[in-house]
Amino acid sequence: WADSRSDIIRSFAMQRSGRKEIKQPVGHIPISFSPEDKGRMTNEFMVQLAKEYMLEMGIRNTQYIIVRHDNTDNPHLHIVYNRIDNDLKLISVNHDYKRNIKVCKKLKDKYDLTYGEGKEKVKREKLRNPDSVKYLLYDIIKTILPYCTSEKEFQDYLQSKGIDVEFKQKRTTGEIEGISFRYDNVSFKGSQIDRKFSYANLKKEFDKNKELQEKQTKQAQEQAQEQPQDKPKTDGILTMGDIRLTPEQIQTLKDGGYIYLENMQKKGGSKLTAYLFFDDKMTQHFLTQQHPESFVKYGKYEMRLMDKMRIEAGFVTKAKVKWYGGGTAYPYLWKENKSDTEYKEAWGDPRLPKIEKEERWQNIIKKPNINRGRKR
Repeated sequence: WADSRSDIIRSFAMQRSGRKEIKQPVGHIPISFSPEDKGRMTNEFMVQLAKEYMLEMGIRNTQYIIVRHDNTDNPHLHIVYNRIDNDLKLISVNHDYKRNIKVCKKLKDKYDLTYGEGKEKVKREKLRNPDSVKYLLYDIIKTILPYCTSEKEFQDYLQSKGIDVEFKQKRTTGEIEGISFRYDNVSFKGSQIDRKFSYANLKKEFDKNKELQEKQTKQAQEQAQEQPQDKPKTDGILTMGDIRLTPEQIQTLKDGGYIYLENMQKKGGSKLTAYLFFDDKMTQHFLTQQHPESFVKYGKYEMRLMDKMRIEAGFVTKAKVKWYGGGTAYPYLWKENKSDTEYKEAWGDPRLPKIEKEERWQNIIKKPNINRGRKR
């Protein structure tokens, strides 16, 4: 033990004097923690982590100091140690990167510490199990989480990808208190994948997504109910309020698109400027002042506003949705009942009679026999 800075320097120098040929006798290792773990980082806990780190790295039987800094959002500490140990042997660990990564990972998993954003930069193709499964789960959960509003929605989607989800319940109350994932015979608790994926944190995301979904649904329903003065007629000349549409505009609407109308006359003499579109059968029109192709979230889907308004009004809709992997897809979505909170989904038009759907499918997969009728 040393009582002052000068005592520490003197003590380090005295031990170093036994190995004067070593040009860099002092080792320095900074260790930084995620801001999400800041509340847990007491002085005692950080000292404990530092000591365990040194033990795992082989920094033993030597002089050291541990200094905590609070000058950034990330709580961090510095380990300064004498590379000349108490038996005058040299400690050489400064460039042992693989060992450092392994030790840091071990401590994070042991104490459920948050993995940093560096996880995004890890080259997945170089990983082996169990790490390859951990990063696969991380990527999938992170992608779908913004679209899930309940445990069931979350579980159903992951199970559709072959990932088993198990909820741990309290024996006394049956209340969910934990979550784990299993894929390719490898299992992880949610917090082992990332602290953000503990059950408590996932539940917060579900509740936040549900609140946002309800708000957007209410807005879409209000917009769908707003009607102009005149009922549109799709045969011949179509008018909206006091505006007569051109043949080109009518064709755009029939093709499933939208048009922008300015200063439509409403009842009471007020004016409305909005986008106009119809359902695919041209039976009901919709008006919105937001762009119809702006994307909104609903449950596990992120779809165009125009598609959501059609569905909320009771129409079967071939919706454009953002899909897993960054692409888009076009499932048919609809509500069985207006009070339903979950959408039905199909990849063929559910309004077609069953035999017609089967015939259409056969036409799609049928390949012509190019040798039929030819003489060999």
